[in-house]
Amino acid sequence: MRVYHGTILTSAMDIYNNGINIKKSKRYLDFGKGFYTTSDYELAKNMAIKVCLRESIRNPQKNMFPSVVTFEFREDSLLNVKKYEQNNIEWARFVLFNRLDKSCIYELGLSEYFNNEYDIIIGGISDGNIAQIAADLRFRRLDLKDYIFKVQDFLKYDGTSYGTQIVFKNEKSLSCIECIKYDTILYRK
Repeated sequence: MRVYHGTILTSAMDIYNNGINIKKSKRYLDFGKGFYTTSDYELAKNMAIKVCLRESIRNPQKNMFPSVVTFEFREDSLLNVKKYEQNNIEWARFVLFNRLDKSCIYELGLSEYFNNEYDIIIGGISDGNIAQIAADLRFRRLDLKDYIFKVQDFLKYDGTSYGTQIVFKNEKSLSCIECIKYDTILYRK
């Protein structure tokens, strides 16, 4: 199966030439630290443009170009894979767990997820609103006692997710994907 990663050209070239450095992954993402891909090329392309625009604001003196890296993913039955078939309350709780700090996790009763040892996680992409909700919970702008889990908080206004993400959580899982190529995306700013 083909999977795609949207990024900027310099990162795409680095991945292609040197491989994936999982240590570069950021905290507070839907499924925690890991290498994020999708099986939808258009979704990866849109993410690449979004990342490029964000990086251009941070570094206005640099020329940024969106790129999509293509991988071949060979499934391995020995890997521990968690697949969320639906964007339900279990999925929403796991997404929120990954976007909070430890004190919030305990207060919201999400500590059962600390023991997850998945190699790959597959599931829906949450709406950007959850990043704000998680930040409000972390910085106590939203009272933890008053927060009620609503799956709708994690989805687009029409109740759907942005698509499916496939996250490789460790070196063992990364051994199942092979980088094939990268494309530079043409777009108008």
